Amino acid sequence: MKNICGYIFKGALLLFLCQPVTGQDTLRTYGPRIGIDLARFVYVFANPSQVGAEISADAEIYKNIYPTFELGYSHISETTDLYSYTLGGTYARIGADYNLLPMKDRSVHHTIAVGFRYGVSRFTQLAESVVIPGDYWGDFILESYENSLTGHWVEMVGGLKAEVATNLFLGWSVRYKILLNPDMDPLVTPHLVPGYGLGTSDRAFGFTYSIMYKIPLFKR
Repeated sequence: MKNICGYIFKGALLLFLCQPVTGQDTLRTYGPRIGIDLARFVYVFANPSQVGAEISADAEIYKNIYPTFELGYSHISETTDLYSYTLGGTYARIGADYNLLPMKDRSVHHTIAVGFRYGVSRFTQLAESVVIPGDYWGDFILESYENSLTGHWVEMVGGLKAEVATNLFLGWSVRYKILLNPDMDPLVTPHLVPGYGLGTSDRAFGFTYSIMYKIPLFKR
């Protein structure tokens, strides 16, 4: 009987040791994710056309939490019979995203996230040769008007990022924006607030479509 019990114990121990260990041999990759917004190039076909670029960086510092930083530049120029107008400047946004997608496999890095941003832009607008038509007193011509401005806004963000290859991501986001200081220039409302959108509206929607690469610093 002792021998039989011994064989049973040894067999059970061997089966236990040979069982695959799930969840412990799967590592998750951590590191900063750097991206560029491809949607910015579509604005070249807008009226007036916008020239600019935007880069972003985020990282998972805690489970499902991604602090995010975005930096960009925008410039527009338009000339008509009534005016000549240029505007350009830089902007930055800072915030965080929270991933709503359950983590069933630690090696999978797809995200469906919601988040927020605070944005600030420093830019200069210049209006030259502005002609204000007048039937009675004649046309009024404003030679030049220039002003350096600062815009502030907040954003609510939702979107997804998919890992299409190892450490390579494609993603999009939609944004609802609220301009905090729409009266930044009481004389000439800026046509554009870089990083925000039209300066003539205190509410705006935005869209990004980005390609990103995660620098794999470590796994755990």
